[in-house]
Parts: sequence; structure tokens; C-alpha cells
Amino acid sequence: MIISLKNHTIFAFSDTHGHHRALQVPEDADIIICAGDVVEDDLKGGEYDDFIAWFSSLPAKWKIFVPGNHELSFDLGQAGDIVKQFEAAGITVLQDAVEDCDGVIIGSISGNSLIADEDIPKDLDILVTHCPPYGILDEDMGSLEILNFVLKATPKWHLFGHIHATEGQQLPLGETICQNISVFNCL
Repeated sequence: MIISLKNHTIFAFSDTHGHHRALQVPEDADIIICAGDVVEDDLKGGEYDDFIAWFSSLPAKWKIFVPGNHELSFDLGQAGDIVKQFEAAGITVLQDAVEDCDGVIIGSISGNSLIADEDIPKDLDILVTHCPPYGILDEDMGSLEILNFVLKATPKWHLFGHIHATEGQQLPLGETICQNISVFNCL
């Protein structure tokens, strides 16, 4: 999925499940965002090596990674070494944080994050989560916390994956365009 925003070309995807090398990435992308599920089960060890090598070799200045539900180490709090590998390769791991990518403000929250209203940024251009918001292209598996965050933060875009059946689809939610960036079915 390609977005043009603030004179930047942004390419976003999720759910490659180990087949990332089959993905066609535009060479003129300034920012590349991955919303998780790049591996099948990262508790086996070494699962990220090929993805990190491939992702870091892409020509974009900014490379953002948001973990998905298959990145089990992140959920279990055991991803310290994996995060160091990503960062050493020039990839920003974005978890419950905000990054300014040359004026494009990108944020991420986990599916179960309860964020106090005063901590919700009001200048988000793009929110990236792995899971969709409740009721939006979610096959009844969305997050109410993410829905509430989107409604309060009103980012221009909310990019997510996880639900392969609705990949490539988008729906408006107030002023926000919600886009499923899963590529599982097309790889």
C-alpha cells in the first residue's frame, strides 16, 4: 500500500509470514512501515535474520517495524536482543511510542494499551497497529482500546493488518482512513 503524505512516499505492509522477499517494494519510498507478522514463531531463534537483512537493505531512509501477534517474544517481554538487532540494522521498532520521520508523525500502540486521554498525541499523521480497531474490517477480532485511541487521536491514517480476509480494504472512521495493509493473500 502506497501513501503520499507531506511530500513523502510511504509504503506499508504486514503479514508476510516469512515470505517478505516476494513483496514488491517501490524504490522511491521514503518511509517503509511493517505492521508485524513477519515470522511464524519467533521463539525458535534466528527467525528474524533474513527479514532484518532484507528490510535493512531497502533504500528508504526510514524503516519502521511494529510487532504483530506472531512476534511472540514481544508479548512475553523477551525481545530485548531482537530489538537490538533491528536497531543495529537501522530499523526503528515502534511500540507504544511516536516517531517523527522528517515531519511525518507516526505512532503505535499495542492492542491492549490503555492510554490516558492527556497522553494521546494530537498531531499523529499515521497510527500503526497490528490489530484493527473494533468494528473496522476486523472479522469480530478488533481491539476496543485501539478504536477508542483512533477516535480520540484522529490520525489521518490508521494502518493495520492481522485480518487476512479484509486485506487491502479501507474504511473511514470519522476523519481517519482505516486501511488493512496485510499482504498475506497476495504473496
